[in-house]
This record gives sequence, C-alpha cells and structure tokens, in this order.
Amino acid sequence: MPPLRNAIADLTDERFRAAVILGLASIPFTVALSWRSAPGSVSGTAVLVAGLLVGFRYGDRSAENGDVGPLEAYRYGKRPAASHRAGVVAGVAGSAPAVLWAITDVLALAGSLSAWGAAIVLLLLPVIVAIGVGVFALSGAIGAYVGDWVVTRSDRARDRVRSRANADSDDPSGWWRWVAAYCVLAPAVLLYVFGLRPDSGARLLLAILALFVLVPLAVIAAVALFEDAVTLGEIGPEWTPNYWAYVGAPLGVYALVYLVATLTESVNPSGDGMYGFIIALWFSALVYLSGRHRYVGTP
Repeated sequence: MPPLRNAIADLTDERFRAAVILGLASIPFTVALSWRSAPGSVSGTAVLVAGLLVGFRYGDRSAENGDVGPLEAYRYGKRPAASHRAGVVAGVAGSAPAVLWAITDVLALAGSLSAWGAAIVLLLLPVIVAIGVGVFALSGAIGAYVGDWVVTRSDRARDRVRSRANADSDDPSGWWRWVAAYCVLAPAVLLYVFGLRPDSGARLLLAILALFVLVPLAVIAAVALFEDAVTLGEIGPEWTPNYWAYVGAPLGVYALVYLVATLTESVNPSGDGMYGFIIALWFSALVYLSGRHRYVGTP
C-alpha cells in the first residue's frame, strides 16, 4: 500500500487515536499562523509541534512491538515503528486547513480560466491536494523523529546514571554548574542589551557578541538542566525533579510567544520566541536550583 494511503488507513487505527487527536488539535494554530499568508503559504509549525508530542507519546522502548523504527538504539531495546508512523498520522490529520485552502484556491483559479484550462486545473486538483497532505505528513514525521530522539536520550541518561560507579556520592552530577552559569549570565546580558540599549561603536558590538553567546548558552543550559534532573531523578536521595516540566515550560513559552508575534505581524517572530524562551528558562532554572539546594545541598 502506498505510504499516503497507509497513513490515511491509520487514521482509523485504534493505536493512533492520540496522534489523530494531537493532529486535529493543531488545526486552530495552523489557521492562526497561516491566516494572513494562505493559501499561498500555509504554516506547518503547529503540525511539527504535534509530531513532537506524538514522538514523546509513542517513543516508548518498553512498548511491545516487533517493528523497529529508524531511531532505535542498539543497546536500549527496540523502539516501535508506531512512533514515526504516528507522526505521519498527526500530520495527515492536521493537514485539513491546507487541503481546504488548496481546493478553494484551485476552484477560484478554474473559474477564471477557459473551459479547457479549468478542466486541466481540476484534473490536477487531486495531485495538488496529495502534495499538501504529504508536506504536512512529512512535518509530523520530522517532529515525531525529534520527540523519539529526546525519549531515547532520556533513556540513555537514566541507564548511564544507574551504571555509574560513583552513583552513591552526595552530588553525582556536575551539570548544575552550567545551569548556575546561565542564571548569572542571562540577566546580565539582557539588562545590558535592553537596559543600556547601546546603539553604536564598541558597545553595540559587545551587545551583539553577548547575544551570540547567550543563545547557545541557553540551549546548553536546557540540556544541562535535563541531564542533571534525570540524574537526580534516578539516584537523588529525597527529590525526583520533573525534567519534562522544567525544560518543557520554556519551550511552551517559546511556542506561545512565537504564535502571538506571528499574529501581531512582528518583524521577527522566531527572535521574539527565543527571548521568551531565554527568560522562561531563567525562571525555570532558578526554581530548579532552589529545589536542588534544598534537597541535595548544592549549589
């Protein structure tokens, strides 16, 4: 069965109910993000996020499934092929706005052409719709691959912690130092850039360089917080931090700010979202370090 027909058949499969729900839930966000650019351009960001959540949901190494997905790890057990198939399903379910806009646009075009031209355009309509659905299916699959990779990373981190020889030490993880460094540097950079507002000369160059350092440091800090929380969750004496909440909240803020910035026609929605992520991560890191100090004693 061709891949697209297979994905359409999977829409009614009980295993992929969650993927269908997430795909349908992405539709209002796709409409909002594409309202001003459609039908010429339809955003696949919402479907990509839905696929990411699908990857989290289906990327379970404990699932009993003989099929093996492309992101299986050779020492962490078989991952179900359902993880990436579910991403495709979410993309197909979330492609409804693209399909409706494509049909509307093609019908409008056909109405402005001669009889032969309209006939040719209408004959091409199924191909145009299939391409649109395929693009959304690909976006959902990519998101699912990323989500599956994150779950794999979590599994590996937990297994690595369990096997460490010094797992009984008071503070077996040094990742928190990156988080602490971020908590110190982030407000300093933001206050310098947006407080002093340097607009020329060496000060402006310093502000640009500081932002170039801050953005990758934010990514490193998010990974470090994830790794440290996983470590303490496995061997911490009294505390099991929810790393999905500590890292997921800043990502959620990024998505929300990006959406609002797009709707308000901001010049740089991605940049606005990144600033939201940086600030939210700073608050999340502070809360995490406070809890860590309370239960572990460091920093």
